[in-house]
Amino acid sequence: MPLCAMCEQPVEQWVPHPERDKRSALCAALDVIGSDLTLHSCPHCHCNDRERHIWLYINAVGILEDSLEQPILHIAPEPNIERKLRAIARADYFGGDLTPRDPLHLRLDVEQLDQPTGRFHLIICNHVLEHVADPHRAIRELARCLADDGWLIAQTPYSPLLSDTMEFCSPATTDAAELFFGQKDHVRLFGANIAEHFVAAGLKGGLYPHDAILPGIDAVTCGCNAREPFFVFSKSRWLTSRG
Repeated sequence: MPLCAMCEQPVEQWVPHPERDKRSALCAALDVIGSDLTLHSCPHCHCNDRERHIWLYINAVGILEDSLEQPILHIAPEPNIERKLRAIARADYFGGDLTPRDPLHLRLDVEQLDQPTGRFHLIICNHVLEHVADPHRAIRELARCLADDGWLIAQTPYSPLLSDTMEFCSPATTDAAELFFGQKDHVRLFGANIAEHFVAAGLKGGLYPHDAILPGIDAVTCGCNAREPFFVFSKSRWLTSRG
């Protein structure tokens, strides 16, 4: 029986998302890669498939080994990952959002971070860039705040069938956003060239497939989307520790 990567309890069956059958027909046709809503929640800790996958990825490549001794910035923190990091961090951990609802969180505008240049050895900013007004500015800010030998993790939904980002020239209606971008508060859908946006900000890295990072680990058994790659970038080095 598989164990949940977050709470480490045995799971007989992952809990599907209640709206798993409401996926946009257009997003389905565009083969958008994100959550697997059929493997959504842990029945014990209620973490979702993206949290489990990220935690497996981070531990597999050893990013935490030196990051825990340095300041960490976590934007729009996933609750279960935040709890894990706060429990084991040996330096400052900063979590926050544009509209923080947790008293421990900072107000953080990813397009204009009020943080020193090069401060953070690890920045986690998952499922944010599909919401912001200017993703290029946001990525430049993340790169600015990243230490030279630090790591940026920035998961986001994308379509491998689109050559470039799809977005509107004026604000989308709720119905249009759900149809074209998969969610009413999304303002774009990234394409297959998503890594180029990070490279343009001076970062190295890319999208590493599940089998490259977690060889021999069955994603479905672990409650993850096997097609979701690991988005990881750095200023000065490439990810070399895999599996």
